[in-house]
Amino acid sequence: MNATKWPWLMMLALALGTVACAPTHLTINVKSPPGTNQGRPLHMVVRAVDSQRYMTEFYADVAERVVHPDDSVVETLVVYPGEKTQTRVKIPEESPLAISFLFTTPDGAWQVLLDAPIPGRVDIELEESRIRTDAPKKKRSSKGGEAPKAEPPKVEPPKVEPPKVEGPKLEAPSAGK
Repeated sequence: MNATKWPWLMMLALALGTVACAPTHLTINVKSPPGTNQGRPLHMVVRAVDSQRYMTEFYADVAERVVHPDDSVVETLVVYPGEKTQTRVKIPEESPLAISFLFTTPDGAWQVLLDAPIPGRVDIELEESRIRTDAPKKKRSSKGGEAPKAEPPKVEPPKVEPPKVEGPKLEAPSAGK
């Protein structure tokens, strides 16, 4: 092989190698409207936990990790309502990441589990006492990058038969009156 082609092959191999690698850090973006947690700051806890532990832990167990962190805690920080919060954490090699929000009175989803492969970025939107789970997903069509227009569902009216009504029965007038 020609020696002038080696540098190009080396650059191509390096480029392909970096594309195939998973991210080493996760950027967490949190959008917190002013009414989140009744307007009070709340804690976010990022932990490296397996799915079994995630499913069996109680809210109080996770809240305890703010005051007494164990080896699972990757990051804790305070989220202020009405402000966007961003943090960057190292992705553990062998464990999923749980992101928990300690609302004063949680009402619904208060944590999320990111399993392998963990993306390089996650956006989380909070509501008053929970993580928003119904965020609209942007679907791109193959033409022009616009979202496909949803058609309204076709609903047929119910088939109702008219009621059978009989008219009043009239008696013929009697001839002798």
